Amino acid sequence: MNDPLCGTFYPSMDQKGRMSFPTKLREILGPEFYLCAGHDNHYIAVYSPEEFQVYRSKLLSIKGKAGSDIRRLLLSCADKQVPDKQGRILITQTLRDHAGIGTEDDVVVIGSENRAEIWKRAKWEEFNSTISIEDIADALSDLVL
Repeated sequence: MNDPLCGTFYPSMDQKGRMSFPTKLREILGPEFYLCAGHDNHYIAVYSPEEFQVYRSKLLSIKGKAGSDIRRLLLSCADKQVPDKQGRILITQTLRDHAGIGTEDDVVVIGSENRAEIWKRAKWEEFNSTISIEDIADALSDLVL
């Protein structure tokens, strides 16, 4: 995967937990990909097979009981998906619960460099409201852009 995953998309989800995964992101991720619980917020992380291997390797590098517990938690709900002919994927109830997504909720899919993320739209908007333009300017102040 050489192209970065980027963009914001607003697909709908049906009562069975199926949603159309954005074509632009599918083209970069490939014909199959992995859904996992987000590790730093309530979202669903979406990895290409190659990036999923990198993710698993990083999890395996965490030593001791903490590493075992984290791997157990994060990988127990991981799910390999192959979109159907209409580009739909099924999000398991466990992953929807992790992200706080009900079948009546609006969802948003974002590209986040090496992975995509599926968020409950209200949580995504709440997350965005915590970051100001000043925060961004401060974080980028030492970079020459």
